[in-house]
Amino acid sequence: MKKSVLGLTVAGALLFGAYTTTSFAAKSDTPVGAVAEKVFKWDVGKGFGHKGFAVDSEELIAKAKELGIKTSGKDAETLMKEIREVQLKKEAKELGIKTTGKDVQTLAEEVALARVQAEAKELGIKTTGKDIQTLHEEIRSANLKKEAKKLGVSTDGKDEQTIMQEIRTATLNKKAKELGVSSEGKDLQTLSQEVFTASVKKEAAKYDITVEGKDIREVAQEVMTAKVKKEAKQYDVTIDGKTIRQIAAEVQEKKITKLAKELKIDTKDKSVHELIKAIKDKDSDKLDALLNEDGFGFKMKGMGHDGFGGKHGMGMGHGGCKGMGHEGGHGGMQSGPGMDEVTGAEATSFNNF
Repeated sequence: MKKSVLGLTVAGALLFGAYTTTSFAAKSDTPVGAVAEKVFKWDVGKGFGHKGFAVDSEELIAKAKELGIKTSGKDAETLMKEIREVQLKKEAKELGIKTTGKDVQTLAEEVALARVQAEAKELGIKTTGKDIQTLHEEIRSANLKKEAKKLGVSTDGKDEQTIMQEIRTATLNKKAKELGVSSEGKDLQTLSQEVFTASVKKEAAKYDITVEGKDIREVAQEVMTAKVKKEAKQYDVTIDGKTIRQIAAEVQEKKITKLAKELKIDTKDKSVHELIKAIKDKDSDKLDALLNEDGFGFKMKGMGHDGFGGKHGMGMGHGGCKGMGHEGGHGGMQSGPGMDEVTGAEATSFNNF
């Protein structure tokens, strides 16, 4: 498989939706240019200082050389910009978009629109005559209703905010029942806190981590560290000199590659993003299962701080494993409350590593 930048792994893997579309971004007046700018900036991967991993100069230089970019005398910012431009042009060509005579911003806008149009068509949404914001809203609405149906939540006569709230409640109640947490007489926030605590304690027991006298956030971080290191051994990922987020990124990349091979997908010269897209097209359920297997029994692609809408969208958001998320993105439309669903003190973060 093509050597990829560290940041493109977990960030890109868990948030494939954030790359392809901002389907669950809240309804706003955000111009297409602003949407395109987010897409454009993402392509180099979260690894390069975009609220994710720190810049790895060796990886950055290797990526630039792989793309035929000269690196001599160029700082990291310059290389990142050139890498993004090359990747954007490549993506444009793959989408059948002509690149001749177009500046980067124009291409970014056209690529963003093409991605959203493709997403809409998959959901049976007509795209003719619709701008990117309209398509975002229709995609969000379609996926929202799809998720509600899975959970047995009626959508008749309800606005999106009400449906989101009911989905959140149904999801949390389901998880509470699985963990033996009573939901009777508890508001959503209280129940969220109790479910999160129960989930962390359950995982802690698997790794012989004591919880007595510790803040639940501390326990959560210990659990995540233990889990990541264990999986690193399973996937032959070295941990020397690496942060937990970097290790987790490499592990996730290995998992994605392994799944692709199991599905008979050619991994040669393919980036992580390309593999994710191929897996999603061939067996989205297996991709969902892989991306949901981490965390404390929650779906790693939970609802984000603001549920399906809002800044963090239906995707991972910034809370669940902060630094791995992106603003918006549907991330596969999973139903778990995610660590984001737990507010305030209970939400843990890889940022602490």
